[in-house]
Amino acid sequence: MAEAIVSSTVGKVADLLFGKVIKEINHIRNCTENVEKFKTEVEMLKVMRGKVQQQIEIANSKGDNLITGVEDWVEKADTEISKAEAFLNEEANAKKTCFKIGLCGNWHTLYHYGKTATKMSPYLLQHQEVGKGYETCVSVYTPAPGPLEVYQNKNLDDIATQNSALGDIITAIEDEDKSKQIIGIYGIGGVGKTTLAMEVSARVKHVFAAVAFTTVSQTVSVEKIKNDIGDATKRIMKGEKILIILDDVWEKVELEKLCIPCGINHMNCKILLTSRSEYVCEKMNAHKICVNALPEKEAWILFKRVVGEEVERETDLKQVAMKVAEECGGLPLFLNAVGNALKNKSIEDWDKALTRLQEHAPTRVDPEIGKAFTRLKLSYDFLDNNEARLCFLLCSMFEEDKEIWLEDLVQYAVGLAKFHGLKSMDDARQRVEDAVKILTSSGLLLKLDDKEYTKMHDVVRDVALLIASEGDGKSKFLVEAGKGFTEWLPRKNELESYTGISLMKNNISKLPNYELHLPHLDIFLISVNDKLPMFSDELIRGMKEVRVLDMSWCEVQPLPQSFKFLTKLRMLDLQGNKSLHDISILGEMQDLEILILNFTGIKEIPQEIGLLVNLRRLEAIGCENLYHVAPGVISKLWRLEELLIGFMWMLEGICERIVEIMNLSNLTYLALHVPRFGMIPEGFNPQKLKGFVIQIGGYFEYYSAANLKRRHLVIQTDYAESSFLKWNKQLIEACDTTDLDSIQNLNNILPQLYHEGFNELEHINLYKCRYVSCLIDTANWDQLHTFNLPKHIVEGKIKEMFLGKLKHLRLVRLQNLVVLWKCPDEYISLSNLVTLEIIECDELVKVFPVSVAQGLVNLQNLTVAMCGSLEEVIWDGDEETSKSETEHSEYTVFRSLAKINLYELERLERFYSGHSTIKYPSLVDADIEYCPSMKMWGPGIHETPKLKFVYPYVQLDGPDATINYAVNKLLETEKHRWELRFAKRVLRQHRRKQKMKIQ
Repeated sequence: MAEAIVSSTVGKVADLLFGKVIKEINHIRNCTENVEKFKTEVEMLKVMRGKVQQQIEIANSKGDNLITGVEDWVEKADTEISKAEAFLNEEANAKKTCFKIGLCGNWHTLYHYGKTATKMSPYLLQHQEVGKGYETCVSVYTPAPGPLEVYQNKNLDDIATQNSALGDIITAIEDEDKSKQIIGIYGIGGVGKTTLAMEVSARVKHVFAAVAFTTVSQTVSVEKIKNDIGDATKRIMKGEKILIILDDVWEKVELEKLCIPCGINHMNCKILLTSRSEYVCEKMNAHKICVNALPEKEAWILFKRVVGEEVERETDLKQVAMKVAEECGGLPLFLNAVGNALKNKSIEDWDKALTRLQEHAPTRVDPEIGKAFTRLKLSYDFLDNNEARLCFLLCSMFEEDKEIWLEDLVQYAVGLAKFHGLKSMDDARQRVEDAVKILTSSGLLLKLDDKEYTKMHDVVRDVALLIASEGDGKSKFLVEAGKGFTEWLPRKNELESYTGISLMKNNISKLPNYELHLPHLDIFLISVNDKLPMFSDELIRGMKEVRVLDMSWCEVQPLPQSFKFLTKLRMLDLQGNKSLHDISILGEMQDLEILILNFTGIKEIPQEIGLLVNLRRLEAIGCENLYHVAPGVISKLWRLEELLIGFMWMLEGICERIVEIMNLSNLTYLALHVPRFGMIPEGFNPQKLKGFVIQIGGYFEYYSAANLKRRHLVIQTDYAESSFLKWNKQLIEACDTTDLDSIQNLNNILPQLYHEGFNELEHINLYKCRYVSCLIDTANWDQLHTFNLPKHIVEGKIKEMFLGKLKHLRLVRLQNLVVLWKCPDEYISLSNLVTLEIIECDELVKVFPVSVAQGLVNLQNLTVAMCGSLEEVIWDGDEETSKSETEHSEYTVFRSLAKINLYELERLERFYSGHSTIKYPSLVDADIEYCPSMKMWGPGIHETPKLKFVYPYVQLDGPDATINYAVNKLLETEKHRWELRFAKRVLRQHRRKQKMKIQ
C-alpha cells in the first residue's frame, strides 16, 4: 500500500515537472510566433488608441465633456505602447546577433523573448478590452449655454451709479434676513435693470447651487415661466440654495401659481426681480433697490467703451460725440444702441446724427418713449442691410413679449417680395437668419436659446412701433396686436398711407362693412381672432394691393366672391378656419407663392389650384374633409419646393397623386399622410429630399410645418403588410426615426421587419402595439427563407448584433411586452443607446440582464414609468446566461447615465437584484415616485459620487447617505400616500372596465 502511495506521488511530481519543462521549452519553440502575435496586439492597441484620440478631438471641438476615465486610458495606452515598442526593438536587435553567440546563447535569447512576449500580451489584451467602449463614445453631450452662462462680466468700477446699485443688490442677496428673501430692482426702461441682474448672478453664483432666469413680461405665461425655472424649483424642494431671477415684472405675480417655493419654510430660495414700477416691488413684498440713469460723466465713460477710446484723440469728433452721448439721457440701452450705430462712422455722419437727436420727438407720445424714438431710430437708420430693416419692422407687428417664430418672418418676407434675386425658400430662411443675427448684434433683437425664435425688448418694440407708425418712406405700419379689441372700425380715409396693418391676437367680432381706402397696403395680419366675422366685399375691394394676408385661426365664414380681386396676393394663410370649404376662387391669385390651408374644412383641392404655377409652398394637413385632389393639379405646380399634404380621407387617386409628387423636380421638403401602405407606389424614394415626414395610417398627424428638416417615418396602420414594407425598404432606409403605432399584427421588430432596414435605425418609437411581446425573437428566424435568401446569408445574419445603431428607444403602452428580447444576449448590442423610455408596459417584469447592461456605455437618460408588473430593472440573468461576461469585470460602470426616472411602479422591489458593484459616475438626477414596494436600490455596492438628492425630497449628505438610504427614507415617509394613490387608481380602473362592459 505504501509503495503504491509513493509510486503515485512520484508519478504526480514527475508529471508536474514534465509539464513545467514542456511549458518552458514552448517559450523557445514558439518564440517567433509569440513575438509576431505580440506585434499584432500592439498594432491593434495603437489603432484603437488612434480612434479614441480622434473621438476626443471631435468631442473637444464640440465642447462636450469627456467621460470619466477616457484620458487616463489614453495615457496608459501610450505607456503600454511605449513599453511594447521598446521590447520589440530590443528583440529585433537581439535577432541580428543571437546566432553569433552560439547555440546555448541562441536558446537563452529565444527563451527570454518568447516568455516575455507571452507575459506582456495579457496586459495589451486587457487594455484593449477596457478601451472597446471608448471607441464609439468618449464624451457626454453638454448642452449649449444659456443667457446666464454666456454673460460676460461688466467693468463697473468707474460707473459709480451702477456699481453702487450692484453692491446694494449683492448685500441684500447675501443677507439671510427673511425681509430680504425677495429683492426688487426698479427703474425706467433702458436703465440697465436686466444687465445688473445678470451681473449679480455672475458675481454671487458661487453662493448658490444654481441660478435660474426667466422673463415675465406684460402678458404672463405661467407655463413658459414654470418651464424655465422648473428644474430650479425642484432643487429648492430638495433643500439646495437657489437664486431665481424674474425679469421684466409688470404687475404682482403669485409665486404659488408659478410653483416657486418661497417663504419661511423655504429660506434657501432667493428671488431677484426687475420691474419698471416701484409699486410692483412693494406689492411683491420685495426689498426695493432703485437704479437711476447715469450722470453725464459716467454716461460718457460707458459711451467711450462702445465707440472706442480713439474718440478722445480727435478734438472735433469728441465734441460732437459728447453731445450725442448727452442726448442719450444716461440710459445704458440707448448709449449702447447709438454708440454701435455710429462706431467707425465719419465726422459728417456724427454731425447728422446729432442734428436728428436734437430734433423734437413726436409730441403725441409719452416723453420717455418720445426720447427713445429718436435715439433708437438712429440705430435702425444706420442699418446697411435692407433685409434686416424689413425683419425689424415685421417683428414690431407681433404682440409684446412674443417669441417670434423665424418661419413667420420668412413667409411674410417672401410674400412681400422684398428679397431680391430670391433663389428658394431655403435661401429666404438663410437671409432671415442673417438679418436676425445683424439685429441681435446691434442690440435691436434679443438672443434666445431656441435659434428658431427671436424676441424684441419691450422698450425697443415701443420705439419700433413709432418708427413703423411714422414710416420711413417705404413702410408705415398700424400695429394693434394683442390689445383685446372687440371691434375694428376705422374711418374710411385715415389709413390710406399705411403699408401694413396688424390686428393679430384680439377678440374682434366687428369689421367694416364699408370700403376703406388702402391703396398702399402690402401686409394685413389678422390671425388669432376666433370671433372674426366674414370679410365684407367692401373691405376686400379696399385692399386690392395686399400681398400678404394672414387670416389663420379666425373661423372665418366661406370666402366672399370679392376675394377674386386680391390678384396680387403672394402669401395667404387660412390655417385653422374650419368653416372654409371651397377654395376654387383662389385660382384667381396666380402670383401666390405660399398657400397654407392646414386644419381647414376644405373638401377638395380643385382644378383651379393648378393655375397657381408660382407656388413655392403648399400646406394642407389636418384637413379632415379633404376627399379629393383633382388629377394633374400637383403636376402643374412645377415650382413647388415644399409640400405638406394629408391624403388620409381621400377616396381614390392617392397613388396617382403621389406619382405626381415624385415628378416635382424642385421639391425639397415633403410631409405626406396616407391611409395604407398600398397607397405608396413601388419605387417611392425620398432620399433626394432634404427632409421629410411620411405617415402611413392614423388620424392624428404627427408632423407640422414647424420642422421638416428631420427624416421621419410614422407607421400607424392596424396591419404592417410585409409585401408593402419590402417595397418601401428605400423609404425606411432613408429615415433617421421610425414610429410604429397601434400595429396589430406585429409580434416583434426583428427579425420580423429585418429586411426592411429596421436594424439600421437610430430612433425607434413603439406605441400601443398590443401584440408585441418582445423586440427581438430569433425563434422565428426561419422566416428569412420566405424571402428566398441563400442559406449562407441566413446563417450569417443570425450572428449579427441587433440594435447596434440604435440611439433612442421609446416603448409606450405595449400591454403584452414580456421581455425586450428572446435570443442569446450576445446577439444584443446597445452600446450606442442614449435614451430609453418604457411607459405603461404592464407585463414587463425585468429590463436588462447585467451582461447587457455592462454595454450601456452611452446611456444618458433612463425612464421607466407605470409598468405594473416590473420587479427589477437590471438582473443577474438566468441559468442559461453565460457567466463569462458577468465575471469578466469586477463591476459595472454606467459612465454616461445622468438621469434615472422611476415612476408609478407598484411592484418594483429594487433597481438591481445582484450583489456586484455598480458605479454611476455621471448620475446627478434620480426621481423615485410612487414605488411602494421598493425597499432598496440593490443589495450590492452602488457608487453615486455626484448624486446629492433623490426626488422628491431626500438629501444625500455624508458618507452613510447612500442611494439605498434614500430609497428606504422614501418608503418610510411616503408609504401611506402611495397606498392611497394606488387604491384610487385601482378603483378608477375597475370603474372604467365596468363602463366598458356596459357599453
